[in-house]
Amino acid sequence: MGRSITQRNITPHEAAIIEWLLDHAAMRDISAYRTRPVTALRVVGGCDCGCSSLDFQPDVSGPTEMLADAVAVYPDKTKAGLILWGRNNEILSLEVYEMDPVADRVPEITDLCRWDNIAGKT
Repeated sequence: MGRSITQRNITPHEAAIIEWLLDHAAMRDISAYRTRPVTALRVVGGCDCGCSSLDFQPDVSGPTEMLADAVAVYPDKTKAGLILWGRNNEILSLEVYEMDPVADRVPEITDLCRWDNIAGKT
């Protein structure tokens, strides 16, 4: 990550993706990360490669923890992975990585599924 972009409020679509990830986190209890509304997040940066990844804190270096991960299966059956990262009860970033050589895009909520449910989407 690290791409400099104009700081802005999170969009409703981006917030919905993060809410979905929080709702479907399978790893552990992440309730401490839900004390602040997702709609209060501000986008402060993104990835240098031009993908759809977003930073919500100016410094995402240092120890972080994976809060949730999921896969997006697009209608054309291409896929992207999503990882929500946090530190000290603050959501740091949303990483979106394409698994197929296609243009980077933000998935729709209907494209998302947990990794253990991917068989039903492909």
